Amino acid sequence: MASSPAPATIIIGAAGAVGKRLCAALTARGHRVVASDRMAQLPGSLKRSMGDLGTTVGSVDVCDADALKRLFREHGDEHSTVWNLAAPLSVETAMDPAVAEAVTVGGMEKVLGAMGEVGARRICFTDSIGSFGADAPRSGATARWLTENPDQDPGSDYGRQKRGCRELMATFAKDHGGDPRFAVLPGVLHSEPVWGNGTTEYALDALLAAPHQATRLGLPTTGAYVCPVDPDVTMPMVFVDDLMRGLIALQEADEELLTEPQHGYCVPGLSFSPNDLFAEIRKHHPGFGYRVELDENMNKFANLWPDALSTTEPLRDLGYEPSVGLSEMVQNVLAGHEKQNLSTADAFKDIDRDGSGTLTHKDVEKHVRKYLVRGREDYSQRRQDAVGEAVERLMLELDTDQDGHISWGTFSEWNRRNSVESVVYSVGSLIYSQ
Repeated sequence: MASSPAPATIIIGAAGAVGKRLCAALTARGHRVVASDRMAQLPGSLKRSMGDLGTTVGSVDVCDADALKRLFREHGDEHSTVWNLAAPLSVETAMDPAVAEAVTVGGMEKVLGAMGEVGARRICFTDSIGSFGADAPRSGATARWLTENPDQDPGSDYGRQKRGCRELMATFAKDHGGDPRFAVLPGVLHSEPVWGNGTTEYALDALLAAPHQATRLGLPTTGAYVCPVDPDVTMPMVFVDDLMRGLIALQEADEELLTEPQHGYCVPGLSFSPNDLFAEIRKHHPGFGYRVELDENMNKFANLWPDALSTTEPLRDLGYEPSVGLSEMVQNVLAGHEKQNLSTADAFKDIDRDGSGTLTHKDVEKHVRKYLVRGREDYSQRRQDAVGEAVERLMLELDTDQDGHISWGTFSEWNRRNSVESVVYSVGSLIYSQ
């Protein structure tokens, strides 16, 4: 008689920066993972990172109750653990609070309802330092403080929506015997080329900008990094490797060992100010420069949140403590960006054949022909159509100020999410299929 499969961990919002890492970290520890996201096709890199223990399910929008119920009926049972990671970041929430409310609070309500379809009890939720308001402790902030001060003003729709999720989970525990747990996350640091629009992302932007100010890529240098927050304000952060250890420790902990109210724990890492970060960056890139142009929302949040999170409770109940400090974090992130930047620089130079340091319509057209003509000799007319359409699409995306020139900085930023070849082949495939 065949044995039944191991309980699944179902991750909602698996294609995000935290979700992708959590999928890989959980399968590496032997957990069976069902990775779901609202996009129809999840990235191949996510599938590969999970190996045989991972299953991907697309087109699951957290706002779609029917899609969530179908997900749980097909992949969950009473033993499943759920991670709800679907939520906009702080700045995104401030830009459109109503949409964020529907995704964050409305989505949590629908996830809990879908769990009820199969009797699943354990749900883990990523809360945020954005839940803390001006009255919160500046140092040693705890998740307990949030539960003991439910009427405090977090100072943002973002924080209020996180509180709404905690309240829904508390009701789920009380009325349905659920086992909800929440982790209060500081800013997450990693070496991925793309991230969300949150307050603490200033640090990742600075680390990405640093190599572009150096000359060793053989390309024009960019200007000073623009810092959107007070350079003296300290914020808590965590390197993604530490974060994964903390999240998994929260998921795996025996329920009776969780002594904190509502099973809430901060995931501490390291704390630093922009000035601290910039000093560390200059150890690797001595010429790194910056200027301050405060972003109203980002700076408000930066000054509102605690400087540091408590390490006592996660160590006592979860056996977790951070291991990555500022120096190691900067070294790791810069190394990851260096590899990406070298690849992007090679692509830029391949298009910039005259070495002018900027790309023109003519440069892009020559490069596109190099890739489209190959193997297409029998389709001369369609080939010309494809060349023109691909070039126009690239210029529309890359020539942002429409002056006919594409700078290295603009190309590098665009290349974080795209590639010339992907645009060329997507246009070519469309035309040749007609």
